[in-house]
Amino acid sequence: MRFLFPPPPILCFFIGVVMYVLPPIGKYSKFFYAIGFCILLSILVAVMSLWQFYRANTSIDPQRLDKTTRLVTSGIFQITRNPMYLSLLLILVAWALWLGHLLAWSGIIAFVWLMNRFQISREEFYLEKKFGDEYRRYKSKVRRWI
Repeated sequence: MRFLFPPPPILCFFIGVVMYVLPPIGKYSKFFYAIGFCILLSILVAVMSLWQFYRANTSIDPQRLDKTTRLVTSGIFQITRNPMYLSLLLILVAWALWLGHLLAWSGIIAFVWLMNRFQISREEFYLEKKFGDEYRRYKSKVRRWI
């Protein structure tokens, strides 16, 4: 089962490019500490999620859900159901802070909307079909993003 939607890292990159070329409307000062914090947090969340997938011996490919062998609910997955997407979102937040204008934040909104609509909703449908009540219980306890 493959999706036609671009892989999330590619989508993140393209949205970052669009954020860069947007006109700098509503300029503000750069918050270097916040930028650094977002980048470090993004790396931490990504590493923790990859580690959990590795430990569970299951696929990390969001384009090939049929390769999913286990439902991962431990570690960072007790806080968010989509830590890898959260790490990409944090990179875009850092990028918006670096660009220093309000219009750049439209990329954040676009990323969340596109991910919810075209990637996460399909994943949730598939996981619910594959893991049934186990996934529904997990979904009721842990939020989609944070």
